[in-house]
Amino acid sequence: MIDTNQLNWQRTNLENIETAWEGDLWDRKRLGIQLTNYVDRLQCGAVLALDARWGEGKTWFVRHWQKHLEDENHNVIYLDAFANDYLEDPFLVISSEITSCLAKDDNVSSHINTFKEKAAAAYQALLPSLPKVLLTLGLNLISGGVLGTLAQQAYETGEKVIESASDEIGEKIKESIEAKIESHEADKNTLLVFKQELAQLADKLEKPLVVIIDELDRCRPDFAIRLIERIKHFFDIPKIVFVLVMNKKQFIMSIKHFYGYDDDSSKIYLDKFVDFEIPLLNSKNIISKNISSFEIIKKLMLEVGEECSDIHLVFHLAIKENISFRELKKRVNIYALLKQESVYKNLFISLSLVKSNSGLIRSMKDVIISIMKLNEANRNIVDANLRNTHNDDFIYLVDQNYSLKLSVLLEYISDLKEIEIENQKNNSYNYKLLFSKVMNKYALMHEENMEAHIFEQQFIKYLSSSL
Repeated sequence: MIDTNQLNWQRTNLENIETAWEGDLWDRKRLGIQLTNYVDRLQCGAVLALDARWGEGKTWFVRHWQKHLEDENHNVIYLDAFANDYLEDPFLVISSEITSCLAKDDNVSSHINTFKEKAAAAYQALLPSLPKVLLTLGLNLISGGVLGTLAQQAYETGEKVIESASDEIGEKIKESIEAKIESHEADKNTLLVFKQELAQLADKLEKPLVVIIDELDRCRPDFAIRLIERIKHFFDIPKIVFVLVMNKKQFIMSIKHFYGYDDDSSKIYLDKFVDFEIPLLNSKNIISKNISSFEIIKKLMLEVGEECSDIHLVFHLAIKENISFRELKKRVNIYALLKQESVYKNLFISLSLVKSNSGLIRSMKDVIISIMKLNEANRNIVDANLRNTHNDDFIYLVDQNYSLKLSVLLEYISDLKEIEIENQKNNSYNYKLLFSKVMNKYALMHEENMEAHIFEQQFIKYLSSSL
């Protein structure tokens, strides 16, 4: 028995996963196995893009897939791009991670020192040219006041000092450019040797090396774009598979911002670097009204101490939008914050967090209609006439489809039926008295003359004042 006074959810620890796919609510394991089989056949190497909206569980998937790959004796690297975007050039972090990973592989470990030497030389060849360094240094010196004094002296002593300084700096830059031209061919050879050394290492691997790069859409645009460019130019090697984890739409916006392209050009530019795109879809859509999606909500509700099956079902049937898993958890946690002692109040608090725009009372009636539609004969109904229905029908349908025993929701259906029957008697006074009596049972605060808009406004104010 879960203590309903305690919040029992556990924070997901993705750093030290012991069992791959444990807690897999969305059937991600199936995609993980398919992707593993696909990667094993990619002897040519490739760059894959795993695309999903923020909050869809991309990091959860790739972390568990990483564990799955490790269990299958793959060499696998997980790299958080956002955590490393303080670096100027991603070449260093990629080559360092590859070195660290392959040093543990007996097939290639004896060649690691040679690879490190080639990687260091390649990184040196990629460093900014001397003129750029000189100019940057000059700007820093000026801002620091070192050359400011010299400039003041030059102003005082005349233009000769300025001309002399300008000639000297110009000569140094000219010499640097000439040296850079002479070393260009050597740099090209250094980078070619690096790729050749990496290719030889990868060729010795039994299975392709998988490099997962996460959080690409969250890091600095210049770092993210340079990262995919470095992968294409220097790490596009047989038997090395890069998996870029991103919100593609957001990443395209980064390209658009960085290069000034339009939407189409930004998409075309990204496609140049990606061989194959994999959408991370929810195989169990949260708005599908089936037992699988209900079990997800039930598990989340139990984690925050809510045991009432009626509330689980209302929350499940009332969702009208395809929200992300992160957003779903957020709303369940908000419910845990707002819930009260009364299960009657909580029934509508839970509904208010996922309701459609048609109002709480109408939304609860839509939930009842959803239950009625579980009967094939009722699939086309658009409204619920409760006067001629029997509670046994609801009990049977919910039990058959969800294995639940209704309590408070069944009580509300009975109350609603009584209101509808009274409404048919054309006695507005008695109808209003009964409506007020019934709805006060579910209201947050008692009102002498409860009306629908007052009832719904209570929950709107409660949510807005609490969040």
